[in-house]
Amino acid sequence: MKKAEAMRQMYECMRLQRKSRWTIKAYSEWLEKYINFLSGCHAETVEEKLGQFLTRIVTQDNVAAATQKQALCAIIYFYKRVLKMELGDISFLRSRRPARLPEVFSRQEVWRVLDRLDGEGWLWGAFMYGCGLRLEETCQLRVKDIDLDRRMVMVREGKGDKDRTVPLPALLVEPLRKHLRKLEDVHAGFAARRVPVSLPGRLDKKYPNAPYSWEWFWLFPAAGPCKDPKWGGHLYHIHKTAVQKRIRRAILAAKIAKKAGCHTFRHSFATHWLENAEGNHEIALKRLQELLGHKDVKTTMLYLHLLPKPQDMASPLDSRSAA
Repeated sequence: MKKAEAMRQMYECMRLQRKSRWTIKAYSEWLEKYINFLSGCHAETVEEKLGQFLTRIVTQDNVAAATQKQALCAIIYFYKRVLKMELGDISFLRSRRPARLPEVFSRQEVWRVLDRLDGEGWLWGAFMYGCGLRLEETCQLRVKDIDLDRRMVMVREGKGDKDRTVPLPALLVEPLRKHLRKLEDVHAGFAARRVPVSLPGRLDKKYPNAPYSWEWFWLFPAAGPCKDPKWGGHLYHIHKTAVQKRIRRAILAAKIAKKAGCHTFRHSFATHWLENAEGNHEIALKRLQELLGHKDVKTTMLYLHLLPKPQDMASPLDSRSAA
């Protein structure tokens, strides 16, 4: 099979399985690198070829353990789903995953950052910290996803293509009301010019008026419709890089000496939520798992390592006054 045909079939298979565009992009890039590697590979079996490729990206490209695992998943997906081949044992040098804890803001640092944001910027940070949303989930919110009366936020098509609901903090209700009142004028302007918003799947064919309706309008729309003809002049949500840059500027202005960004708000939400939780930690972890949209509770358990430990022994450095 030629390279172009393999890439095309891989793309179509992932689209049929409703993989996210980020997964499609990453898997396609790894398949292309693997096909290029095969042109100079002299191994006999498929398993040997794949093993050599996975070893090479560690020894020569020095990729992380998660990156190597992503490459393995992408190529196995191609063989199993596209070529309908079952692979045997694969021998390769595995990259070791170091034990790393995420960076977390203190409660005071969170407010130092938020105090340096205003308007939409404050709302972005408040959603990520107050609801534990990912950056992409914040950008993709629509008007219909916000229930101010019940104080609920519906997260649509989160990581793993899963929906979930999270509570809306009381402090967000009034700023959101003001934001929605301003947003009505923005929506009216685009609707009058017949600028459609992008909809998931083929909903725009099923409901022709939905792209111009208020409920489907983005909570944080882009400044204007996409100019690229292949996207049909649709209006998309604000680009995540715009959010990242603004949040990063606020972190620098707050003079916080940490490797922090948008996702640090989510880590801080999980850590501070556990600190506030009372009773059985096992029950609290299951609830936090639901709020964060984690597939495995083991991922959520990482935040237990960030909780303050009871200090039953004083440090020797603090004992000078008693000497």
